[in-house]
Amino acid sequence: MEMHQVRYFLAMARLLNFTRAAEESNVSQPSLTRAIQKLEDEFGGELFRRERSHTHLTSLGRQMLPHLTRTFEAAQATMAFAKGIGRAGVVPLALGVDAAIESDTLDRILEELADCLPGFELSLSSGSPGDLIEAAMNGTLDLVVIELPDDAPDRFDVWPLFDHSYHMVTRAGHPLAGGAMPSLLSVRDESWIDHEGNGCARLKTLAAPHGFVPIVRHSATDMAQVKQLVISGLGSAFIPRPRDDERLCAFTFADVEVRRDVVLGAVAGRKRSIAADAFVRASRARSWAAAAA
Repeated sequence: MEMHQVRYFLAMARLLNFTRAAEESNVSQPSLTRAIQKLEDEFGGELFRRERSHTHLTSLGRQMLPHLTRTFEAAQATMAFAKGIGRAGVVPLALGVDAAIESDTLDRILEELADCLPGFELSLSSGSPGDLIEAAMNGTLDLVVIELPDDAPDRFDVWPLFDHSYHMVTRAGHPLAGGAMPSLLSVRDESWIDHEGNGCARLKTLAAPHGFVPIVRHSATDMAQVKQLVISGLGSAFIPRPRDDERLCAFTFADVEVRRDVVLGAVAGRKRSIAADAFVRASRARSWAAAAA
């Protein structure tokens, strides 16, 4: 999907007239029509339907409209910042990302900033929400993408991104893999691998009313190490759903659920750099819903 295709689609969605949309977009009508047809090929269905002189959005077109609007606005916001700085300048961003968070949307935003901000220099850190908030408060980090803790400081601005659920993550060959969702009580004898104390602490809270304490045998401070221990057969993890990996299997419990808000955060009142401001604008303009599992 290319941005000019999105621009033509938005013009058509507003005007519902191919001739007028092409004139507004300063292209020929055949060019606009071909661009929209390519979008339809990518999305697997018609976006507009012509009925005699009446053109209207299809159901798919109506569903895609808010998503493509946010995508276009995010690109425009990033480009606006790019025009405001010189090519020789350094544009730094110190970003902290919760070790438990994996997001394709985050990857795309960073790719856009690298393409559109000359001199962009990223310093990326990973850690627990508490450690990242502390680093932001002392000035080491400009922004953090974290699972929002209950005790976030008052001097901390947050912008909601999405929420995610915690999953039981096992190796692909685990006896429970591929079966029906288990109850929490049915995994009382499972061995668990802890990450930064967070996942297993929540699991223990869930297990208490069921009369057992989860068996935590191993731990790691790095999420990649946690997943490697799971793959190696040392136990299961209670973490947000990881990205697709054929070596892992993730599922929720049939009787309990843990969902947590993921936010973009910054110290309130602190002046943001050009790159940090661009990241905030791009993040708020995008839909992060697909990142939630």
